[in-house]
Amino acid sequence: MADSRQGRAGPRGIGALFGLNAREWWLASASALLLFAAFPPMHLVAPSFLALVPLSVAVREARTPRRAARVGVVFGLLHYGLLLHWMVPALARLTATAPLVFATAVMLLALSQALACWMLSLLRRDCRVPLWCALPLVWTAVEWGIAHAPGTLAYPWLGLGTSLTGYPELVGVAELAGARGVTFWLALVNGLVAEAVPAGRHARRLRGGVGPARPWLAAALVVAAVPAAWGVWRARHLDLRPGPVVATVRTTLRAGPGEVVSDLEALAAVDALLAAADGAPAPSLVVLPEGTFRDGLDQPEVVAGLEDLSRRLGAPVLFGVVRAAERGAGRYNSAALAGPAGLLGDPYDKRRLVPWVERAPLAGVLPVEAGESPLRAGGAWTLFEVGGYRAGALICYEAAFAGAARALRRAGAGVLLNITNDAWFARSGAFAIAQQEAHLVMRAIETRTGVVRAANLGPAGFVDPTGRVRARFGGPGAGVATARVDAAVAPTWYARIGDVAGPGAAAVLFLLLLFARPRGRPS
Repeated sequence: MADSRQGRAGPRGIGALFGLNAREWWLASASALLLFAAFPPMHLVAPSFLALVPLSVAVREARTPRRAARVGVVFGLLHYGLLLHWMVPALARLTATAPLVFATAVMLLALSQALACWMLSLLRRDCRVPLWCALPLVWTAVEWGIAHAPGTLAYPWLGLGTSLTGYPELVGVAELAGARGVTFWLALVNGLVAEAVPAGRHARRLRGGVGPARPWLAAALVVAAVPAAWGVWRARHLDLRPGPVVATVRTTLRAGPGEVVSDLEALAAVDALLAAADGAPAPSLVVLPEGTFRDGLDQPEVVAGLEDLSRRLGAPVLFGVVRAAERGAGRYNSAALAGPAGLLGDPYDKRRLVPWVERAPLAGVLPVEAGESPLRAGGAWTLFEVGGYRAGALICYEAAFAGAARALRRAGAGVLLNITNDAWFARSGAFAIAQQEAHLVMRAIETRTGVVRAANLGPAGFVDPTGRVRARFGGPGAGVATARVDAAVAPTWYARIGDVAGPGAAAVLFLLLLFARPRGRPS
């Protein structure tokens, strides 16, 4: 009998890798593919509610938590390998070690999924926690932990909750519980469906029916439908306050890694572009992309040109600039605001730097482009005063951090401005840009604040407080999109209270594991 079991689970064919059998590989692969299909740019609806079911079944069937962890590694490698495939061509513009960077990132994330599956198995075996309850606790806690890792290891890119942003009304509950709350909800639905699998299989063996599975499926349907229906209702009844009219710009500067465009040339290109958009409504603010100017604040003629541009447009100009640090080595990736009389207030310096690009945890081993000074992180979130309105800037990758948008909204921001440079995505297709835009949708819903996106070689446009993308200009050439940016009259529950689902799930999970009583080995 032991030999029979060993033959079934032993290293044969594909099961030779990680010591898993073919069924475990199939289940892990099915979850990886379903979850990949749920995320942008595909944005399929059903996988968000079903993707974790095959993985949960594999963890349930695993004989030990260690075996469940190996299933998690396989799932993580396949899922993140597919989801982040764009990193290799994108990073190839910056470093010859792009494949190594990609492999390191995917392996670290895969280990987090191994931890998730290990804890999921442990909760079921030693804590007697049912799968439908254990899955949302574990998945939400691990996702929150990844997003709050120390330094540049924090990586909140595309949590489960973000998968539904292609249908923003369905995730309206994010204004109450944030992205992590949406993750908890979706994982709960997945867990309820996963409970139906063994119930239905057992019923078919006994009577040929699916009766015991029906309560689980009914519960999953109700849990899925109620928050989604509330989100649709809420999107139609938002009380909005009219905001400023904003002109956001898509540029086509510095398309290649070796392309040199002086700041004066960039200013002339922007000037011509805005002059060609005279038919648009007069804006209260003009937004230029990240890194439009490389050393503009050190060049009086560039500052004077921005002052003149602001005077002619009758609106301040927010622009991205890489500027030297006042003391010590390094530079800042910044956003600054220019008016007719010069710079308005202090620049905002980007706080969340892109791992392995702007600040590498292994900088000595995985260097960025030769000749680039290291970037330094800023120290505080900054609001810009724009004609009676307050605007907060999120530079590129910072759109993935829910806490950043929440901090700006709590400080009084009525508009969120995301400036980005998508030139390094040029070889990686639509995946990276679509994934980044999904985070903007979630930030708009969490705060019920309009979001403006300005980009170099990427789409410029607006996300309204319901999460719908409006007036999007995607090129292929340069262009300007103009629209009014509204915000909800009152701050959302999430903006006032913050993330409860993430740390709450982590705390409950910690207590359950702390008091777990290990089961004895089966005889």
